[in-house]
Amino acid sequence: MSKVRIITDSDAYLPQEVLSRYDIEVIPHRLKVGGSFYEEDSDFTADDLFRSLSDAQQAGMNTVPELQAPPINTFLDYFQGNHDGQPIVAIHMSSQLSPMWAQARKAAEMIKGRYTIRVLDSQTTSYGLGLLVQMAAEAADSGAGVNEIARVVNGAVPHLYATFFTESLGYLQRSANLSGSQSLLGTMLGIKAMLMIEDGRLVTQEKVQTREEVTEKLHEFVAEFASVREIGIMHHAYETQRNDLITRLHETLPKVPVRKVEYPPSLATYIGPNTLGVVVYEGTY
Repeated sequence: MSKVRIITDSDAYLPQEVLSRYDIEVIPHRLKVGGSFYEEDSDFTADDLFRSLSDAQQAGMNTVPELQAPPINTFLDYFQGNHDGQPIVAIHMSSQLSPMWAQARKAAEMIKGRYTIRVLDSQTTSYGLGLLVQMAAEAADSGAGVNEIARVVNGAVPHLYATFFTESLGYLQRSANLSGSQSLLGTMLGIKAMLMIEDGRLVTQEKVQTREEVTEKLHEFVAEFASVREIGIMHHAYETQRNDLITRLHETLPKVPVRKVEYPPSLATYIGPNTLGVVVYEGTY
């Protein structure tokens, strides 16, 4: 039986050694800013996204960044590549945030019967997505089939939690249904909104006013778990608070690895600049 190929998208946080070891294939998101398009890869950062957005706004474009999937033919090229019909498991950023899952499903349906392809919705982002992809790759490397890999991934999804604080309340009018008046008032008061990913959606939870409170709330969030296997921390313009949080988590959970994670542009299109967030994997029981 042929080894299962693992495919994901550019939102996933995956170290290069993991990508290389397991031959994981990555389909890049497209980002539309004003009239320009960019491909999400290692050369295009969240800072690049925000600079491009600022340039577009200075040129008179009242715009927000838009996350797109590549054309359907790109998926077909990946799925039908020269791999002797190997089965495929494709795992993508939450379908509530990214069009990747829907586009992958559409492509898989087009070649159904000729290829065995399972498309999974991670219901999460970044570090969480990367963990699921690595689990799938390790299972495939051990000889697991498509259905067994899907069982492993789907079983881990409910044990992943992600929460973020952001100062960019204007972004939340689109991504978390924050009203325009709430956004304006919150910005005037210097409020930072707490978001959680629930069933793949960004949901507002509570609000704080200082960066010190952000660190405290995120530490409390992680410390409340009875079991923690992995922690990923990402930020934009919150380096001091990120480092303080890591120090506190090392003291509270000395045996748990805490990873510094790059803030992906695909997530930044929804949360904006000036943010600090954590992804927690509690492990399966």
